[in-house]
Amino acid sequence: MRLGLHALGIGAGARPEIIRAVAFGAEQHGFATLWSGEHVVMLDAQASTYPYSADGRIAVPADADWLDPLLTLTFAAAVTTRIQLATGVLLLPEHNPVVVAKQAATLDVLSGGRCTLGGASAGRPRSSRRSACPSRGGGGAPPSTSPRCARCGATT
Repeated sequence: MRLGLHALGIGAGARPEIIRAVAFGAEQHGFATLWSGEHVVMLDAQASTYPYSADGRIAVPADADWLDPLLTLTFAAAVTTRIQLATGVLLLPEHNPVVVAKQAATLDVLSGGRCTLGGASAGRPRSSRRSACPSRGGGGAPPSTSPRCARCGATT
């Protein structure tokens, strides 16, 4: 069994010293993967129900820091050498797909091939409206053109 650690760069874990300690400790204790997710915009009050919890609310308070997952994982890559680094998930319609492809490929190169890009191409349309990015309803995923970074679906 391989175990991963999620929520890197969120809330109290969104500080350089915490990210450094968690990444180093997870690698030293044999964790397989560090995961970092995202929500581009958090609201004080949700009009819709969050589908992944019993009470319909996301577990992270609206005022919690929520760092960019690719930048957070790049920081973690700098203090580790073996642990895999993954987004879980990156909300692709809220990003320029070419920029995401370049960032993911850069993380993959700088980490020595440890990047896995987990992305969602659809989801909560309200989130896309809040970030002023159109929801493409299944579109917007980065192109998979590089054998070196097939997991990331990106090219350098």
